Amino acid sequence: MTTNKGLKVLIQVDFEGMSSVVTFDETYPGHVHFERNCKLLTNEVNAAVEGALEAGATEIIVRDGHSANISVNHEELNKAAKLVRGRRPGTPETMVICVDESYDALLFIGAHARAGKENGVLSHTMSLKVVEVLFNEMPISECAFNGLYAGMFGVPVVFIAGDSETQKESIETFGKDIYTTVTKEPYGRTCAICYHPEVVCSDIKSKVKEAIKNREKFSPLKLNAPYTLKLKVRENPDSDEISYIEYTSNDLYEVMKKFWSYL
Repeated sequence: MTTNKGLKVLIQVDFEGMSSVVTFDETYPGHVHFERNCKLLTNEVNAAVEGALEAGATEIIVRDGHSANISVNHEELNKAAKLVRGRRPGTPETMVICVDESYDALLFIGAHARAGKENGVLSHTMSLKVVEVLFNEMPISECAFNGLYAGMFGVPVVFIAGDSETQKESIETFGKDIYTTVTKEPYGRTCAICYHPEVVCSDIKSKVKEAIKNREKFSPLKLNAPYTLKLKVRENPDSDEISYIEYTSNDLYEVMKKFWSYL
């Protein structure tokens, strides 16, 4: 049942899944289009904020989770939203660092496919060193990892925006009812047909509104204890040598920390 405490939403923001980006260097300062891309990404975030407001959200927190956390233009962010920036060293929950039991829904903007998905634009899971990561045999994307962390507080994932490969993963992980916006269609890891930013933003706004209004049909992402991490990492990108790590604990957070320690 819906409570009277107000409706609180967390929007987690990454960069690689936005509509116009197809190379990693476009998402970092120094690239000729970095500032433009930040503006376009912020527009996608604002579309999600607008959809959340129309769905009745009373508090909206935006977590800038990409790299140095300088991707969302704070001046251009919708004034109804608050922005979380910065990092605490060694915290595997850094991309959703503020989430707790007070939130009603988690949304992802700029999401991308997991490590190993060569047809996903800029696919990776936390680090380019990661070849594959499984929790209890479930393939883990960044959305899945952060969704599992939010799930420990009872917070469900209701919406994800990213390329069409990300959409497929979202359905596999969160179920067929998950709301998604497709921002681009991959032609490999660094090539895609990109939908126009205005079309993407319009779809984000309408889908977020629907997702939040229907949030009660979503359950938090959970796994059953014990939790087993299976990880493949390549220390040197120019080498074929892969390290295999396996770790089991009854504490999901400990498994997350173990994974993080290899990044």
